[in-house]
Amino acid sequence: MIRKLLAVGVLATVGVACFAAFSRSDVKFATAPAEKAPPYVHVVVFYLNKDAPKEEADALVADAHELLQGIPTVRELRAGKPADMASPGLSKKDYAAALCVLFDDADGLNTYLKHPMHLKYVEKHMKHVDREKLLVFDFVNQKPTSKHPVKEKLSK
Repeated sequence: MIRKLLAVGVLATVGVACFAAFSRSDVKFATAPAEKAPPYVHVVVFYLNKDAPKEEADALVADAHELLQGIPTVRELRAGKPADMASPGLSKKDYAAALCVLFDDADGLNTYLKHPMHLKYVEKHMKHVDREKLLVFDFVNQKPTSKHPVKEKLSK
């Protein structure tokens, strides 16, 4: 139960951070206009083994930018360690690093997962990652097809 609550909390926090970052008007996408951000989202939250080198969290982030950003199907990538200033009482800070990657579709994610640079990243870092705590979330950003029921009631 606690693991489920932790997973939901982390997903909510990382998801909000990703969408806040990707919805900024100054962010430019290489292949898609800002108003049509790639909808397929891949989020990974890394927890490290107790015996991991102390610089491993920094290496996860640096290598994400260096190795993963260049994969052709990656439309946008964010990687980092927990923020010092975060949502009070909600944001988890017990993880080492997080990764958020946007793709056009599931095929883009599958290409990324099989790409030699991703495999190199996994080979280099997974030996230091606590696989029991590792969290991976894939979801599609969905726009509501109808008006929001609460807003609709309030406007009447």
